[in-house]
Amino acid sequence: MSFGKYLRLGTLGALTLALGACSQGQSGHGGRGKFGHGFAPTQVQLVTPAIRPMVHYQTFLGTVTPLQTVTLVPQISGVLQHYSFQQGGLVEKGQLLFQIDPAQALVSLAQAKANLASAQATARYNATVLAQDKPLVEKDFITRQSYEQARSQAQAAAAQVQADLAAVQQARLNLGYTRITAPISGRIGMAMVKPGNLLVANVTELATINQTSPIGIDFQVPQQLLQSAREAREKAWQILIQNEQGAELLDRGTIQIIDNTVSATTATVSVQAQSPNGQNRLWPGQFVQVQMPVAQLQSAMTLPVGAVMQGSSGNFVYVAPKGVVQSQPVKVLWEDGQSAVIAGLTRDTQVIYPVPARIYPGVKVLLPGKQFSAGEGSAHSDRYQHGSRAQ
Repeated sequence: MSFGKYLRLGTLGALTLALGACSQGQSGHGGRGKFGHGFAPTQVQLVTPAIRPMVHYQTFLGTVTPLQTVTLVPQISGVLQHYSFQQGGLVEKGQLLFQIDPAQALVSLAQAKANLASAQATARYNATVLAQDKPLVEKDFITRQSYEQARSQAQAAAAQVQADLAAVQQARLNLGYTRITAPISGRIGMAMVKPGNLLVANVTELATINQTSPIGIDFQVPQQLLQSAREAREKAWQILIQNEQGAELLDRGTIQIIDNTVSATTATVSVQAQSPNGQNRLWPGQFVQVQMPVAQLQSAMTLPVGAVMQGSSGNFVYVAPKGVVQSQPVKVLWEDGQSAVIAGLTRDTQVIYPVPARIYPGVKVLLPGKQFSAGEGSAHSDRYQHGSRAQ
């Protein structure tokens, strides 16, 4: 036998031994090869939809606006003596804020009173003369012309009394104007003048007061949500007012005003809400996020957001009746943080959550309270390896 023949026989024997070993590894001795016992089905957890009241919010950028703003100016000229408030602090209606030197006003009042006293004395004298002349003119002891002259003088004197009385009242007003008080309650800004400054009537600006409690929040909503805004106002739904980043709740409020026109430029409508601002956390001019309710459900069906999947045909959830995964279409009405408000399920539907990786319709899973069996696992492994159901 040649060397080549021995080589061919040796190669054939080696191939025979390799094929035999492979066959024994797949089916011999109870199947302890790669797929002998199979893989255990994935353990899953199940949740049922929660039924609870839910509110759907839309977010808008808003600006805090005082409901009233007053800029203080003096009504008479004079020298500022002092101001008596804490700059940037809260003031109450009627509180004394600025004091103008009252000396000139006091002098004017005294002069007006003196003029009034003089006019009253003249009026009394002329009234006495007129009373004395009346019987004399009736008896022709004096001429009618003299009597008419006396009556005119008496009327002029009485009119002068009224003029001087008005001057006294004006002088008293001017004296009152030397005390500048808060016309509204609110937060006052910085004083724009210092003691000793000359104030010019109706010109010099002293300070500004903003009403901060309650306070307004202005924002715009698209015309598509106009009806939602009107419903929120009519039903007094509460809006949420958050800081500009939306990370902190500052206060709550209600919509009070909806503008009567939709902007042709932006297709939005202006809305103003009001907040009590009891803790003074909202500041005029501050940018905030406004969460406006656009829908409310008293018995909303909710699931964790992670339980709802997105497919080519829409949203769905995984269910597993009898331990076999199926997809169940659902409609997501809206999402609120960690919850999704859905429709399309019954209250007792058990949904897989959390959703394991590599799960799809038709695969077997291990439900809570169930035990794994080797036979069930083998069939599961065959489907993974051969792409068909076990017979």
